[in-house]
Amino acid sequence: MSTVSITTARMGDASIMTVSGRVDSETAPQLDDALAQLAAGGNNKIVLDLKGVDYMSSAGLRAIVKAAQAAQKAGGDFRLAAVSNAVEVVLRTVGMLQMFKLYTSSGEAANF
Repeated sequence: MSTVSITTARMGDASIMTVSGRVDSETAPQLDDALAQLAAGGNNKIVLDLKGVDYMSSAGLRAIVKAAQAAQKAGGDFRLAAVSNAVEVVLRTVGMLQMFKLYTSSGEAANF
């Protein structure tokens, strides 16, 4: 059984969502729901901190792309911070690395 931990905090105008654990077909719906709740609450400046993610499947990538598109459509931005090596390899492998600017920390990414 896979587990994922998701916490959210505010930093200035940005919502920082910190994710740790495995984001796979079993846990990606939790990430998708959490990101959708942020968007529904009017949060369109989102930083996704992935330093604690040790695995991400295509289901997790779908949740990220969906949230990024929603934030941009709402006039905001969606940024990835502290991306773990495991996630960076996946992003590079599937050709999605160029879709996102990667930030070294949530604090750096939250500077909108």
